Amino acid sequence: MTKGVAMAEAQAGTSAPQEVRAILEDAGKGTTGSFDVKTGEGFSEKLVDAIEMIGEEQVAGYQPHPSHVTAGMRYLHCSRTIHQLVTDRNRAVGIYLTVASLLVTASSVLFHTTPRDDLDLIVPLNQIQRWCMPVTFGIMTVLSLLVAFLLIRTRVGLIYEAAKMNALLGLPLGRVQRNSPLSIFFILQTIISLGGGTSAALFSFWMIHLANPQTTHAAWIAICIGAIVTAALMVLYVWTVNITTSDERLQKIDGK
Repeated sequence: MTKGVAMAEAQAGTSAPQEVRAILEDAGKGTTGSFDVKTGEGFSEKLVDAIEMIGEEQVAGYQPHPSHVTAGMRYLHCSRTIHQLVTDRNRAVGIYLTVASLLVTASSVLFHTTPRDDLDLIVPLNQIQRWCMPVTFGIMTVLSLLVAFLLIRTRVGLIYEAAKMNALLGLPLGRVQRNSPLSIFFILQTIISLGGGTSAALFSFWMIHLANPQTTHAAWIAICIGAIVTAALMVLYVWTVNITTSDERLQKIDGK
């Protein structure tokens, strides 16, 4: 039986199936549970069964069916995914700008509203006017952080999909540009970072005056906080994209 299997494999010139390769790759993950007959099949039993299945398939002349997913289909799938990522990027930035505009407009309207004595509000209007601007800038700061993470996610996904397309075309993976100051992704990230830094500075300015109305350095402290938030968002973007899309990780892409 073993001789027949060896002759059949030599004539077919095929390698071991993916099932056996997966088992061999997980050989180092075996535990003492593999030696317990009560716990079911261990590593050795699975390996022997897979080898026996290879022999039976080779003797019977069985040939695995080729995949119906062609390289062209994978290329179109990558192209569609890139289009979706670009759409998500534009949508995220548009949502941030829209929400920021609505919040600032609503806060401005509330800020200039004249209190009326005939209105019995649960929260007095003067308290709403006092907190509307700080709350607005606090929400914008948090929202800028979320949008920054969305931009990082879409940028990483776009780089990987472009690398897959290059692999399918036989082009070097180094053609993928990670961070270019003139790229649309970088410019949009800069806009979001500046918006988040400005919102953090204004929020800090209000909170500093709330804690100490007599302070004279609130403006400088708020500017420093805004600059730190802006720089942190930009560094987070550049560092995360460079680490996540390193050459070692891109080299593992085969277009499949």
